[in-house]
Amino acid sequence: MTKNKTLLMERLVFSGYNLGMRVHVFVASLVLIGLTACTGVTVPSEPSLPPMSTSAVVLVPSSTRIPPSPEPSLPTHEVPSSTADITSTFTLEPTSTDNPLPPTLSPPLALPTSTEAATAIPQPAVGSSALQFLGPGPLSELVSPFYIYGYAIPGFNQTGTVTLYGEDGRVLTTQLLALYTANNWAWFSWPLHFQVQGAGELGRLSMSTQDEYGRLTALYSVHLILLPEGNSIVTPPGDLKERCIIDQPVQGRWLSGRTLQVAGKMRPFNNLPLVVELIDRDGNRLASQLVLTSPAADDSFVPFQVSLPYTITSGTWARLSVSQADVRISGMMYLYSEEIFLHP
Repeated sequence: MTKNKTLLMERLVFSGYNLGMRVHVFVASLVLIGLTACTGVTVPSEPSLPPMSTSAVVLVPSSTRIPPSPEPSLPTHEVPSSTADITSTFTLEPTSTDNPLPPTLSPPLALPTSTEAATAIPQPAVGSSALQFLGPGPLSELVSPFYIYGYAIPGFNQTGTVTLYGEDGRVLTTQLLALYTANNWAWFSWPLHFQVQGAGELGRLSMSTQDEYGRLTALYSVHLILLPEGNSIVTPPGDLKERCIIDQPVQGRWLSGRTLQVAGKMRPFNNLPLVVELIDRDGNRLASQLVLTSPAADDSFVPFQVSLPYTITSGTWARLSVSQADVRISGMMYLYSEEIFLHP
């Protein structure tokens, strides 16, 4: 009996010991779970990345290497997703000083057609022709289209007229140009288109200006060879000085006596006579005379003089003009003029 009590007591002690251990383990587990919930468990992972910027990011293929540089200030708008979107290429056009070239043209406008406004271009020398073609020069061989370019003293409303004639005198093309300038001469540049008959023909390129009364103030021409196909060959312009100089009458002098004495010098284009005229502002021809002359072999000036009888009843503004016709194509080759005041 005593032995059985002893065994029973040993079992109770062992059971209490096991129960105590279980309670101890249970309590320890609860503490461990509580600590884990508060602090979190650190789990091994890939190396952490630096914090990302809030700025826009450009994704670059792995094969592309970008050299290190200071971080630029990015714009607020969206950055392109490819470096090709932000690359620009600029090509400089080659320049040449061998021959004068026309500037970049403005788009054609409603008449009058517009030329390039180029007030910064150097002005011609004193004594230069009022109208001058720097290109094409005399007897240039041209196919359509070709450029005309040069200088002109503008006519009324800052305009000038360019006309291309065929060898039979027909008009191949004509253009009214707006001549913009803040100086005396305006630079002009414009393309001309034409059609020729047969294998080619002689042509005449003329430019003229008028005053506010419709009178011609200047006209200048060059002969050209017009071709239906092939390559254009442009010749130099030659002497660009004014072909006519009037020495008498002198501007500002009192002119009266019903006869005007005219004297000057001319570089004629041909053997046709000069036409010297007086035309008033109403378009009336007050006087007209022919003057025989011939060109010099070296294209130097040839003197001329003529008397112009006129009839007026009161003081009158009249335009004194000297012109010469074309010996090869019907029409006028050249005209120079000045306005003078006549007394009865």
